[in-house]
Formats: sequence, structure tokens, C-alpha cells
Amino acid sequence: MPRVLVIDDEPLVALMIRRALEDRHEVGIDHSARASVDRFARGERWDVILADLHLADGDAMWIRDQLARLDPDLPGRLLILTGGANTAAATAFLDEPGVRWMEKPFRAAELLARVDEVMRRS
Repeated sequence: MPRVLVIDDEPLVALMIRRALEDRHEVGIDHSARASVDRFARGERWDVILADLHLADGDAMWIRDQLARLDPDLPGRLLILTGGANTAAATAFLDEPGVRWMEKPFRAAELLARVDEVMRRS
């Protein structure tokens, strides 16, 4: 079963995402950018990484940079979830080639389709 790691500091959002994916995926949840990167540093591997753009202890830009240092293939597994880019740096990040993202709120079918797309391309 494909493995998806959800990184979102809002527990209800993370739970909603888990429920949308759990029939077809093994789903892990972290509420911290740093805890999620620590998983990869310890050798855990996930097929898709869903990360909220803005987290209390970091952001998706930081996560991507840390993942790239651990393994250059990991950023290709990243799908950013955002309720809106509220800084110029965040907007520029989302506009970078190769950065996959989707706007919150979204429907479960949309999320499943995007997760499948990331798995096909990574």
C-alpha cells in the first residue's frame, strides 16, 4: 500500500486528509515540520509527502530544502497544501518550476488524484 505522510499543524485538517486517503494509502501524520524532517533523517521513506505551506515551526520551503539535503529525489514527492501564500517568498516558492501545490479547501477526489499524480511522477 502506498505511504503518504501528512504534515499539518491543524489536527482537524490532518484528520480530514487521513480519512480521505486511508482506504487506499497508509497515512502518517506529523504536526511539526521538524518532526517530519527527523523521520526522513532516521531513514523513514514515504511515497508522497503532503505539507501545509505554513506551519508553526517552519514552512514547506524549509521542509523541501531539508529533504533535498537528505536525498535529492525527496522534493519530487512533495505536494504543498495551502490556504493561501501570505508572503512574497511563499508566492515565489509556489511559482517555482517543479513545485506541486493545491489550494485548500479541496475535495477528497481532487486530493486523491493529485496524490496519484505525485506517485506517477516521482
